[in-house]
Amino acid sequence: MTTIMGKAGDVVAKIGELPPIPAVILESMKLLNDPSSTVKKIQEQILLDQALTAFILKLANSALYALRKEVSTVSYAINLMGYNTARSILIAYLSKNLYSTKGNKLIQSMLWKHSLSSGVFGKKIAEHLEKVDPEEAFISSLLHDIGKGVLLKNKTENFEEIVQLIYIENMSSTEAERKVLGFTHVEAGYLLMKNWRFSDTIVETVTYHHNLQEYNGNNLLVPIVSLANKMSHLNNYTFDKREEELLELNILDIPGADMEEIRIKAIEQIENYLEIF
Repeated sequence: MTTIMGKAGDVVAKIGELPPIPAVILESMKLLNDPSSTVKKIQEQILLDQALTAFILKLANSALYALRKEVSTVSYAINLMGYNTARSILIAYLSKNLYSTKGNKLIQSMLWKHSLSSGVFGKKIAEHLEKVDPEEAFISSLLHDIGKGVLLKNKTENFEEIVQLIYIENMSSTEAERKVLGFTHVEAGYLLMKNWRFSDTIVETVTYHHNLQEYNGNNLLVPIVSLANKMSHLNNYTFDKREEELLELNILDIPGADMEEIRIKAIEQIENYLEIF
């Protein structure tokens, strides 16, 4: 992390302007992080964004919840989800929008599928381990490649060249990015997460998801996100052909049978989410 911090000025100059968090999502997140906030106040804030309102209602009425009664209000949807899940959904919505701004639609779709699937794998791993909040694992895993969203938005003209290097030259994504841009999505993601004032625990997962061997801390989310990323690659929710040590999945000492159970549960939920997003 210190290496990235040391190069921050150079990388910012190359990246350009970092995207802000939309005001409605920012204020809604603040309310969801405050246990004293009422559902009424959260609903009032979300209703300021018609697209976000429609998305939350669509999610609440989806197969994920399988309710017999239609959910017609945001307040009912938030009560149904709970504050933690609602926060995760807002971050997923924010992330999806970042990936959808510019560039090749197929690349946008693959980046989003990888991020979303990683989020679900991370959540299922955390549920199995019972040592960290599954929603925190979902958010951290979902955001691990958020720097690619920044590159897609700010360096649209370079992104297809990066993808070609991954396919034709068999480079890893970080190798291709550094060759074309002089920096990687890891550095861009680190700077975005700091700019958006996300917690250090999440910043660490963004920073070390490709370099777990360099991490010396005790944040369990870091290996969870690394594993979730690898599982997403292994299950083809990606365009990156060369994920190093792809089959070395036992970084958390989870038995093989349990890993398969996690995989099956995750894929079912991923497919449900992809019908909504």
